[in-house]
Amino acid sequence: MRVEASVRAPRDPHGMLQLIQRFPQMCEEAWGLPAEPAGRIAPPQAIVALGMGGSGIGGDLLRAVLFDETVGPVIPVKEYRAPAFVGPQTLVIACSYSGDTEETLAAYDEATNRGAPCVAITSGGALLHRAQERRHPAVVVPPGLPPRAALPYLFLPMLAVLARAGVVRSFDADLREAVDVLRRIVADHSSDRSDSPARRLGEALSEHIPVIYSGVPFLEPAAERWKDQFNENGKTAAVWNTFPELNHNETVGWGMDAAVAAVLHVIILRDAVEPERLARRVTITRELAFARAGGIDEVRAIGRGKLARLLSTILIGDFVSWWVAVQRGVDPYPVAVIDELKRRLAQR
Repeated sequence: MRVEASVRAPRDPHGMLQLIQRFPQMCEEAWGLPAEPAGRIAPPQAIVALGMGGSGIGGDLLRAVLFDETVGPVIPVKEYRAPAFVGPQTLVIACSYSGDTEETLAAYDEATNRGAPCVAITSGGALLHRAQERRHPAVVVPPGLPPRAALPYLFLPMLAVLARAGVVRSFDADLREAVDVLRRIVADHSSDRSDSPARRLGEALSEHIPVIYSGVPFLEPAAERWKDQFNENGKTAAVWNTFPELNHNETVGWGMDAAVAAVLHVIILRDAVEPERLARRVTITRELAFARAGGIDEVRAIGRGKLARLLSTILIGDFVSWWVAVQRGVDPYPVAVIDELKRRLAQR
Protein backbone atom coordinates (compact mmCIF):
# COMPACT_ATOMS: atom_id res chain seq x y z
CA MET A 1 0.00 0.00 0.00
CA ARG A 2 1.33 3.44 -0.91
CA VAL A 3 1.11 6.21 1.64
CA GLU A 4 0.35 9.73 0.43
CA ALA A 5 2.76 12.53 1.31
CA SER A 6 0.07 14.37 3.25
CA VAL A 7 0.46 11.92 6.15
CA ARG A 8 4.27 12.06 6.26
CA ALA A 9 4.78 14.26 9.32
CA PRO A 10 3.24 11.95 11.97
CA ARG A 11 5.43 9.10 10.70
CA ASP A 12 8.66 11.04 11.28
CA PRO A 13 8.13 12.63 14.71
CA HIS A 14 11.86 12.89 15.45
CA GLY A 15 12.73 14.67 12.20
CA MET A 16 14.95 12.15 10.43
CA LEU A 17 14.13 13.79 7.10
CA GLN A 18 15.48 17.10 8.35
CA LEU A 19 18.71 15.40 9.41
CA ILE A 20 19.08 13.86 5.95
CA GLN A 21 18.48 17.26 4.37
CA ARG A 22 21.29 18.73 6.49
CA PHE A 23 23.85 16.34 4.98
CA PRO A 24 25.52 18.99 2.74
CA GLN A 25 25.76 21.47 5.62
CA MET A 26 27.24 18.80 7.88
CA CYS A 27 29.89 18.06 5.25
CA GLU A 28 30.99 21.70 5.21
CA GLU A 29 31.07 21.87 8.99
CA ALA A 30 32.89 18.55 9.35
CA TRP A 31 35.65 19.60 6.97
CA GLY A 32 36.52 22.58 9.14
CA LEU A 33 36.63 20.84 12.52
CA PRO A 34 40.08 21.06 14.14
CA ALA A 35 42.06 18.27 15.75
CA GLU A 36 43.29 19.33 19.19
CA PRO A 37 45.96 19.33 20.29
CA ALA A 38 47.36 19.89 16.82
CA GLY A 39 50.51 17.93 16.21
CA ARG A 40 52.70 16.54 13.51
CA ILE A 41 51.68 13.21 11.99
CA ALA A 42 54.54 11.30 10.43
CA PRO A 43 53.75 9.45 7.18
CA PRO A 44 52.54 6.03 8.36
CA GLN A 45 53.16 2.66 6.82
CA ALA A 46 49.47 1.88 7.24
CA ILE A 47 46.30 3.53 8.52
CA VAL A 48 43.91 1.59 10.74
CA ALA A 49 40.41 3.01 11.24
CA LEU A 50 38.61 1.69 14.33
CA GLY A 51 34.82 1.99 14.50
CA MET A 52 31.52 0.15 14.69
CA GLY A 53 28.17 0.68 12.98
CA GLY A 54 27.53 4.26 11.92
CA SER A 55 30.91 5.20 13.37
CA GLY A 56 32.64 2.44 11.44
CA ILE A 57 31.62 3.20 7.88
CA GLY A 58 33.94 6.21 7.85
CA GLY A 59 36.88 3.82 7.67
CA ASP A 60 35.31 2.05 4.70
CA LEU A 61 34.84 5.38 2.92
CA LEU A 62 38.41 6.42 3.70
CA ARG A 63 39.72 3.19 2.23
CA ALA A 64 37.69 3.70 -0.95
CA VAL A 65 38.83 7.30 -1.43
CA LEU A 66 42.51 6.56 -0.79
CA PHE A 67 42.67 3.21 -2.59
CA ASP A 68 44.59 4.62 -5.57
CA GLU A 69 46.33 7.47 -3.76
CA THR A 70 49.98 7.50 -2.68
CA VAL A 71 49.48 6.25 0.86
CA GLY A 72 49.84 2.91 2.59
CA PRO A 73 46.90 0.55 3.06
CA VAL A 74 43.81 1.77 4.90
CA ILE A 75 42.36 -1.02 7.03
CA PRO A 76 38.95 -0.64 8.72
CA VAL A 77 38.72 -2.64 11.96
CA LYS A 78 35.32 -3.43 13.45
CA GLU A 79 36.03 -5.52 16.52
CA TYR A 80 37.62 -5.51 19.96
CA ARG A 81 41.23 -6.07 18.87
CA ALA A 82 43.84 -4.14 16.93
CA PRO A 83 45.61 -6.08 14.17
CA ALA A 84 48.91 -7.69 15.17
CA PHE A 85 50.97 -5.38 12.94
CA VAL A 86 49.78 -2.19 14.69
CA GLY A 87 52.68 -0.33 16.26
CA PRO A 88 54.69 2.91 16.08
CA GLN A 89 54.61 2.98 12.25
CA THR A 90 50.81 2.64 12.09
CA LEU A 91 48.42 5.58 12.35
CA VAL A 92 45.28 4.57 14.24
CA ILE A 93 42.09 6.62 13.88
CA ALA A 94 39.56 5.67 16.56
CA CYS A 95 36.03 6.77 15.74
CA SER A 96 33.10 6.45 18.15
CA TYR A 97 30.28 8.96 17.98
CA SER A 98 29.21 8.41 21.57
CA GLY A 99 32.75 7.85 22.74
CA ASP A 100 31.64 4.77 24.65
CA THR A 101 31.65 2.01 22.02
CA GLU A 102 33.25 -0.87 23.88
CA GLU A 103 34.81 -2.59 20.86
CA THR A 104 36.45 0.63 19.67
CA LEU A 105 37.71 1.53 23.14
CA ALA A 106 39.27 -1.91 23.58
CA ALA A 107 41.07 -1.78 20.23
CA TYR A 108 42.16 1.82 20.88
CA ASP A 109 43.66 0.87 24.24
CA GLU A 110 45.51 -2.02 22.63
CA ALA A 111 46.90 0.23 19.88
CA THR A 112 47.99 2.78 22.47
CA ASN A 113 49.79 0.12 24.49
CA ARG A 114 51.75 -0.82 21.37
CA GLY A 115 52.94 2.73 20.84
CA ALA A 116 50.82 3.55 17.80
CA PRO A 117 50.14 7.24 17.12
CA CYS A 118 46.39 7.76 17.45
CA VAL A 119 43.71 10.27 16.50
CA ALA A 120 40.22 10.19 18.05
CA ILE A 121 36.97 11.33 16.44
CA THR A 122 34.07 11.53 18.89
CA SER A 123 31.45 13.74 20.50
CA GLY A 124 32.69 12.93 24.01
CA GLY A 125 32.53 9.96 26.36
CA ALA A 126 35.38 7.72 27.41
CA LEU A 127 37.18 8.01 24.06
CA LEU A 128 37.55 11.77 24.37
CA HIS A 129 38.61 11.46 28.00
CA ARG A 130 41.29 8.89 27.17
CA ALA A 131 42.53 10.82 24.13
CA GLN A 132 42.91 13.99 26.17
CA GLU A 133 44.62 12.10 28.96
CA ARG A 134 47.07 10.58 26.46
CA ARG A 135 47.55 13.84 24.53
CA HIS A 136 46.25 12.27 21.35
CA PRO A 137 44.74 14.67 18.81
CA ALA A 138 40.94 14.57 18.99
CA VAL A 139 38.30 15.94 16.64
CA VAL A 140 35.24 16.76 18.75
CA VAL A 141 32.05 16.53 16.69
CA PRO A 142 28.57 17.88 17.53
CA PRO A 143 26.63 15.60 19.93
CA GLY A 144 22.97 14.62 19.98
CA LEU A 145 22.57 12.85 16.63
CA PRO A 146 21.96 9.22 15.72
CA PRO A 147 25.40 8.00 14.62
CA ARG A 148 24.13 7.12 11.15
CA ALA A 149 22.90 10.71 10.67
CA ALA A 150 26.31 12.04 11.73
CA LEU A 151 28.21 10.33 8.90
CA PRO A 152 29.84 13.52 7.55
CA TYR A 153 31.27 14.26 11.00
CA LEU A 154 32.59 10.72 11.33
CA PHE A 155 34.24 10.38 7.91
CA LEU A 156 35.40 13.75 6.60
CA PRO A 157 37.54 14.69 9.63
CA MET A 158 39.60 11.54 8.98
CA LEU A 159 40.45 12.75 5.49
CA ALA A 160 40.90 16.36 6.58
CA VAL A 161 43.36 15.43 9.34
CA LEU A 162 45.43 13.39 6.89
CA ALA A 163 45.39 16.13 4.26
CA ARG A 164 46.36 18.90 6.67
CA ALA A 165 49.22 16.79 7.97
CA GLY A 166 50.49 16.26 4.43
CA VAL A 167 49.95 12.51 4.59
CA VAL A 168 47.62 12.73 1.57
CA ARG A 169 46.93 15.40 -1.05
CA SER A 170 44.50 18.26 -0.50
CA PHE A 171 40.84 17.38 -1.00
CA ASP A 172 39.52 20.94 -0.59
CA ALA A 173 38.35 21.24 -4.20
CA ASP A 174 36.81 17.76 -4.04
CA LEU A 175 34.86 18.77 -0.94
CA ARG A 176 33.54 21.96 -2.56
CA GLU A 177 32.30 20.03 -5.58
CA ALA A 178 30.72 17.40 -3.34
CA VAL A 179 28.79 19.98 -1.32
CA ASP A 180 27.43 21.56 -4.51
CA VAL A 181 26.31 18.16 -5.80
CA LEU A 182 24.74 17.22 -2.45
CA ARG A 183 22.75 20.44 -2.34
CA ARG A 184 21.29 19.67 -5.75
CA ILE A 185 20.33 16.20 -4.56
CA VAL A 186 18.54 17.65 -1.53
CA ALA A 187 16.57 19.93 -3.85
CA ASP A 188 15.70 17.06 -6.20
CA HIS A 189 14.78 14.47 -3.58
CA SER A 190 13.25 16.38 -0.68
CA SER A 191 10.09 17.53 -2.42
CA ASP A 192 6.62 16.00 -2.22
CA ARG A 193 6.48 15.59 -5.98
CA SER A 194 5.17 12.24 -7.10
CA ASP A 195 8.09 12.02 -9.56
CA SER A 196 10.77 12.37 -6.88
CA PRO A 197 13.29 9.61 -7.74
CA ALA A 198 13.78 8.65 -4.10
CA ARG A 199 10.05 8.51 -3.46
CA ARG A 200 9.41 6.35 -6.51
CA LEU A 201 12.13 3.88 -5.52
CA GLY A 202 11.06 3.89 -1.87
CA GLU A 203 7.51 3.02 -2.88
CA ALA A 204 8.75 0.18 -5.09
CA LEU A 205 10.91 -1.22 -2.29
CA SER A 206 8.37 -1.03 0.52
CA GLU A 207 7.05 -4.53 -0.16
CA HIS A 208 10.33 -6.10 -1.30
CA ILE A 209 13.68 -7.00 0.23
CA PRO A 210 16.35 -4.69 -1.22
CA VAL A 211 19.44 -6.27 -2.74
CA ILE A 212 22.07 -3.60 -3.30
CA TYR A 213 25.00 -4.17 -5.64
CA SER A 214 27.84 -1.74 -6.29
CA GLY A 215 28.77 -1.80 -9.95
CA VAL A 216 32.39 -0.98 -9.08
CA PRO A 217 34.43 -1.70 -5.93
CA PHE A 218 34.79 2.05 -5.29
CA LEU A 219 31.08 2.24 -4.41
CA GLU A 220 31.20 -0.81 -2.14
CA PRO A 221 30.86 1.27 1.08
CA ALA A 222 27.91 3.09 -0.46
CA ALA A 223 26.17 -0.24 -1.07
CA GLU A 224 26.78 -1.23 2.54
CA ARG A 225 25.45 2.14 3.69
CA TRP A 226 22.25 1.61 1.66
CA LYS A 227 21.82 -1.76 3.38
CA ASP A 228 22.43 -0.26 6.81
CA GLN A 229 19.96 2.56 6.21
CA PHE A 230 17.26 0.14 5.09
CA ASN A 231 17.92 -1.80 8.31
CA GLU A 232 17.86 1.16 10.70
CA ASN A 233 15.58 3.69 8.99
CA GLY A 234 13.30 1.32 7.08
CA LYS A 235 13.28 -1.44 9.74
CA THR A 236 13.65 -4.06 7.03
CA ALA A 237 16.14 -6.70 5.99
CA ALA A 238 18.50 -5.97 3.11
CA VAL A 239 21.64 -7.46 1.57
CA TRP A 240 24.53 -6.08 -0.43
CA ASN A 241 27.48 -7.21 -2.53
CA THR A 242 29.81 -5.81 -5.16
CA PHE A 243 30.97 -6.39 -8.71
CA PRO A 244 33.09 -8.17 -9.81
CA GLU A 245 33.24 -10.38 -6.68
CA LEU A 246 29.56 -11.35 -6.84
CA ASN A 247 30.13 -12.88 -10.28
CA HIS A 248 32.18 -15.59 -8.59
CA ASN A 249 29.50 -16.78 -6.17
CA GLU A 250 26.26 -14.85 -5.64
CA THR A 251 25.28 -14.82 -9.31
CA VAL A 252 24.65 -18.57 -9.06
CA GLY A 253 22.28 -17.98 -6.14
CA TRP A 254 19.84 -16.26 -8.48
CA GLY A 255 18.83 -19.71 -9.62
CA MET A 256 16.63 -19.72 -6.51
CA ASP A 257 12.93 -20.52 -6.57
CA ALA A 258 11.05 -17.99 -8.69
CA ALA A 259 8.71 -17.12 -5.81
CA VAL A 260 11.70 -16.16 -3.66
CA ALA A 261 13.35 -14.13 -6.42
CA ALA A 262 10.12 -12.20 -6.90
CA VAL A 263 10.38 -10.84 -3.34
CA LEU A 264 13.79 -9.30 -4.06
CA HIS A 265 14.36 -5.90 -5.65
CA VAL A 266 17.82 -5.28 -7.09
CA ILE A 267 19.44 -1.84 -6.93
CA ILE A 268 22.71 -1.42 -8.82
CA LEU A 269 24.85 1.55 -7.84
CA ARG A 270 26.66 2.75 -10.96
CA ASP A 271 29.67 5.03 -10.90
CA ALA A 272 30.01 8.08 -13.12
CA VAL A 273 33.38 6.61 -14.13
CA GLU A 274 33.28 2.88 -14.93
CA PRO A 275 35.87 0.67 -16.63
CA GLU A 276 34.36 -0.91 -19.73
CA ARG A 277 35.04 -4.44 -18.53
CA LEU A 278 33.06 -3.85 -15.32
CA ALA A 279 30.20 -2.18 -17.19
CA ARG A 280 29.95 -5.26 -19.44
CA ARG A 281 29.79 -7.51 -16.38
CA VAL A 282 26.85 -5.54 -15.01
CA THR A 283 24.97 -5.64 -18.32
CA ILE A 284 25.48 -9.37 -18.84
CA THR A 285 24.67 -10.25 -15.23
CA ARG A 286 21.41 -8.30 -15.42
CA GLU A 287 20.39 -10.45 -18.36
CA LEU A 288 21.59 -13.77 -16.94
CA ALA A 289 20.50 -13.51 -13.32
CA PHE A 290 18.62 -10.43 -12.20
CA ALA A 291 15.78 -10.70 -14.71
CA ARG A 292 14.01 -13.00 -12.24
CA ALA A 293 13.95 -10.36 -9.50
CA GLY A 294 10.75 -8.64 -8.43
CA GLY A 295 12.25 -5.35 -9.61
CA ILE A 296 15.50 -3.80 -10.71
CA ASP A 297 16.75 -0.22 -10.67
CA GLU A 298 20.03 1.56 -11.22
CA VAL A 299 21.25 4.63 -9.34
CA ARG A 300 24.19 6.52 -10.80
CA ALA A 301 26.77 8.50 -8.85
CA ILE A 302 26.91 12.23 -9.58
CA GLY A 303 30.00 14.37 -10.02
CA ARG A 304 33.60 14.10 -11.14
CA GLY A 305 35.63 13.87 -7.92
CA LYS A 306 35.73 10.93 -5.56
CA LEU A 307 33.90 12.67 -2.71
CA ALA A 308 31.05 13.86 -4.92
CA ARG A 309 30.55 10.45 -6.50
CA LEU A 310 30.69 8.53 -3.23
CA LEU A 311 28.67 10.91 -1.06
CA SER A 312 26.03 11.56 -3.73
CA THR A 313 25.29 7.85 -3.94
CA ILE A 314 25.04 7.65 -0.16
CA LEU A 315 22.72 10.64 0.18
CA ILE A 316 20.31 9.33 -2.44
CA GLY A 317 20.15 6.07 -0.50
CA ASP A 318 19.41 7.93 2.72
CA PHE A 319 16.39 9.57 1.09
CA VAL A 320 15.21 6.24 -0.34
CA SER A 321 15.45 4.58 3.09
CA TRP A 322 13.34 7.37 4.57
CA TRP A 323 10.64 6.80 1.97
CA VAL A 324 10.70 3.07 2.72
CA ALA A 325 10.02 3.90 6.37
CA VAL A 326 7.15 6.19 5.39
CA GLN A 327 5.61 3.55 3.14
CA ARG A 328 5.94 0.88 5.82
CA GLY A 329 4.44 3.16 8.47
CA VAL A 330 7.45 3.03 10.81
CA ASP A 331 9.38 5.76 12.59
CA PRO A 332 12.83 5.92 10.91
CA TYR A 333 14.56 7.35 13.99
CA PRO A 334 14.58 4.81 16.89
CA VAL A 335 16.63 1.60 16.91
CA ALA A 336 14.99 -0.17 19.84
CA VAL A 337 16.63 -3.56 19.30
CA ILE A 338 20.13 -2.04 19.38
CA ASP A 339 19.26 -0.07 22.51
CA GLU A 340 17.99 -3.22 24.24
CA LEU A 341 21.07 -5.18 23.17
CA LYS A 342 23.35 -2.53 24.69
CA ARG A 343 21.27 -2.52 27.88
CA ARG A 344 21.63 -6.28 28.29
CA LEU A 345 25.33 -6.25 27.49
CA ALA A 346 25.85 -3.60 30.17
CA GLN A 347 24.42 -5.94 32.80
CA ARG A 348 27.09 -7.86 34.69
